[in-house]
Amino acid sequence: MKKVSILSVFALIALFASTSGTAFAQSSQVALPSAGLTPESSFYFLDRLGENLRHFFTFNPEAKAKLQIEFAGERIAEIKIMVEKKGVNAKGLAIAESLLRANVAYAAEIVSEEKTSGKDVAVLAKTLNDEFDARDKLLEQTFKDAKAQLKAERKEIKTNLLAEARRVGDTAQIATLEEQLKDIDQQIDALGQKKDRLEENLQNEQNKIENEMSEADQEKEEIEQ
Repeated sequence: MKKVSILSVFALIALFASTSGTAFAQSSQVALPSAGLTPESSFYFLDRLGENLRHFFTFNPEAKAKLQIEFAGERIAEIKIMVEKKGVNAKGLAIAESLLRANVAYAAEIVSEEKTSGKDVAVLAKTLNDEFDARDKLLEQTFKDAKAQLKAERKEIKTNLLAEARRVGDTAQIATLEEQLKDIDQQIDALGQKKDRLEENLQNEQNKIENEMSEADQEKEEIEQ
């Protein structure tokens, strides 16, 4: 009886986790799921537990690989909300980035294992690559939007606040605003560096998937890039 109860709890957690995200390839246009809990939350382990259970109860290797790309979308949603709320130094951002890389790497590993077992993985690799490309564009847009917001703040300070402080000769306010401008410039630089590092790491893992696509699909991918 106790075993049944425990399994029932696990099944409910897995079901909750499965409904919190967007189903894989549900439509031609990929959208980020609701971020839900982020790594900043002390209850984030519940999200991770739910994902682990979903993975555990998924027995088909191809479905497991697709599930990892779905999880990657959830990591991107978490990154998006953290960057929007607290910027590039948000607590928990490094955790989400690390898990995102792990999701893509695991999907690539499954493809490699399937190929080693003698299966034709070209179609699976193409599907995974296309789905991750769509999510990766949303990740890129996240950093682009954050950078645009910082530039807008910088423009507001320079054009209006700092100009007014100089007009009235408020030296204390001028010093404060100049420090704010310096901080914003540092955030913009840090944001660009973080984006480049993350994209490079993700591309290294994605390349492993792309290499298993058909030659025609690989050529098409190169042209699109």
